[in-house]
Amino acid sequence: MKTTRRAVAAAVLACFAVVATGSFARAGDAVVFLFTSGTGEAPGKITVTNAANGSTVSVGLLPRMSPASCATMLADAAPKVGFKTQIDGASVTVLGHGAVVKVDGAAVSKTDK
Repeated sequence: MKTTRRAVAAAVLACFAVVATGSFARAGDAVVFLFTSGTGEAPGKITVTNAANGSTVSVGLLPRMSPASCATMLADAAPKVGFKTQIDGASVTVLGHGAVVKVDGAAVSKTDK
């Protein structure tokens, strides 16, 4: 039986696809950020970096923003660098690997999901 290069290449790509899609389904593919307080009298800032591609976005937070408003700002910023988000009140789930989030001016807790 003779194997062609095309058949070997197709088999290798199929194996790679199985491995790649399997890695996306494992636990730990998301991070939950819970804003426990909003901004006080001073403004703040949220910076989101995608460690996989190096892109970064920063958004300003106004003084006296509620925790839910801060969460909305994070949920709007993360997709700009390639992440999907889910928001529930003051909690934002950032889906994917490599999300680096820095929050200045508001209190936030982080939990791997």
